[in-house]
Amino acid sequence: MASSISSLGIGSGVLTADVIDQLKEADEAIIIAPIESKITLNNQKQDSQELLTSLMKTFKASASALSYDTIFENKTVDVSGSAEVSVEAGAAVESFTLETVTLAKKDIVKLGAVATEATSVASDNGTLEIKIGADPLNPDQTLNIEYTSGMSLSELTQAITDEAGDSVSASVLQTADGAFNLVLTSKNTGEDFALTISDTSGFLDAALFDAYDSVTNPNGYEKVQTATDATFKYNGITTTRSTNEVSDLILGLNIKLKEEGDISNVDVSLDTEEITGELQQFTDSYNTLISNIQDMTIKDSETGAEGVFNSSSFVKSISRELSDIITSMSGDNDSLVNYGIDLDRYGTMSFDKSVIDTKLEDDPDAVKLFFTGGTNSYGTEVAGIFETLDDKLQDYTGYGKLLSNFKTELETEGTNLSKSHLSATESLEARYAIMEKRFTAYDSIISQINSQFSSLQMIIDAESS
Repeated sequence: MASSISSLGIGSGVLTADVIDQLKEADEAIIIAPIESKITLNNQKQDSQELLTSLMKTFKASASALSYDTIFENKTVDVSGSAEVSVEAGAAVESFTLETVTLAKKDIVKLGAVATEATSVASDNGTLEIKIGADPLNPDQTLNIEYTSGMSLSELTQAITDEAGDSVSASVLQTADGAFNLVLTSKNTGEDFALTISDTSGFLDAALFDAYDSVTNPNGYEKVQTATDATFKYNGITTTRSTNEVSDLILGLNIKLKEEGDISNVDVSLDTEEITGELQQFTDSYNTLISNIQDMTIKDSETGAEGVFNSSSFVKSISRELSDIITSMSGDNDSLVNYGIDLDRYGTMSFDKSVIDTKLEDDPDAVKLFFTGGTNSYGTEVAGIFETLDDKLQDYTGYGKLLSNFKTELETEGTNLSKSHLSATESLEARYAIMEKRFTAYDSIISQINSQFSSLQMIIDAESS
C-alpha cells in the first residue's frame, strides 16, 4: 500500500492496509480478472482467425487451379525416331507417323578460284546480279552488287555482304594452295531461295565463272548444293515446306525434320501429372484446413478440451458448407467420388490417383467438363465442381467478404474489451483511493477515542484507589 496508510491499524488494530489489499484483490477477481480472461481469449481468436484465413486461401488456390480449363491444355509428346517434336498448350491429343523424304536445303554456289583474297577480280566498274527464286526468269528478288575497277576478291565479298547480307551469306574459302573461292549461300532453305548469279557487265575475272571440271578445273564455278523444299509424309500424305522446322502442320506442335528416310511415330497425350498433382495438393490442403477447424471448434466433455471457436456457428458452418459441395451430385448424377476424391465419416479426404488416371485415359473431355464446366452434350451450360467450390471460397476469402468481416468483429471486440479493462481498472483504483482516505480518517478517530478512554480509565483507577 501507499505510505499514506502505512500506519493504518495503530489506532484501531482492525482497519489495516492488509484489509484494503484483501478487499481489492477480491474485487479484482470479480471485476478485472474476467475481462482479462476475455482479452486473452480474444487474442487467441484473432490469431486463430489469421490461421484460418491463410488455410482457406491456400485451399482456394488449389480449387482455383482445378477450376480453369487451362490445366487440361498441357500435353506431352513421345517420339520414336529422329524427328524432334515439341508440344505447346492447346495441342490436340493424337498419334501420327512422320516420314522424312527430303530435307529442306539452302542454295550454295561456289565461284571459281583466284590466287589470293587480295587478287583483283574486276577490270572495270560493273554490276554482279544475284537473282533469288525458283524461276530465274521470274525471280522473287534481284540484287545488284556494284563493283569497281581493281576490286579484290575480299572487297567483292564485302560488297555482297553490304548489299545482300539479309538474303545471302558471302565468304571466302581457301580450297587448295593458291585457290581462294567466293562462296554464296542463301540465308533460308527452300526452292524459293535458289540463287542465280551472273556478271551483267562482263568485267569480272572470267575464272570466277569457269565451270567446274573434276579433271581440268577442280576449283571452278559450281552449284555445290541446290535449294530444295522439305518433303515429308504425314500419316502417308505427302507434304512440302520450305523449311525443316514446321509449326503450321498441327496446332500446338513444332516439328523439326532431322534425317532423310526417317520414320517417326509421334504420340501426343494429355499431361495428367499436373492434374493429379493438383488433386493431391487439393486433398492435402483440405485435410489441413478441416483438421484445424476441428481443433478450433472442439468441445470434449470427457477431456474438457475446448477450441477457441467452440461456440462460433460461423466457423463450424465452414466445414459443413465445403463438405456439402464436395459430396454433391451433378445433374448427371456425377460426383467427385467417381474421380478418386472421397470423404470418410470423420471428414478426412482421400485421393485415389488410379481412378482419375483411368477417367483421363477414357474420356478427358468428360473430366474437363465436370471439373471446369462448359457446354454438355445437350447444349446446356453447366458449372464445374471446382468452379462452384472456388466461387464459394471467394465468398469467404474475398476482400470485404465473410472472413474479413469476421476479423473486423474480433478486432472490434478486442478494442472494446481493452476499453472495458481500462475503465474497470481506473474505477477500482478510484474506489480504493477513497477507501484509503476513509480508513485513515476512521483510524484517527478510533485512536483519539482510545486515547480519551485511557485518560478516563486512569481517573477511574485513581478514584478507586
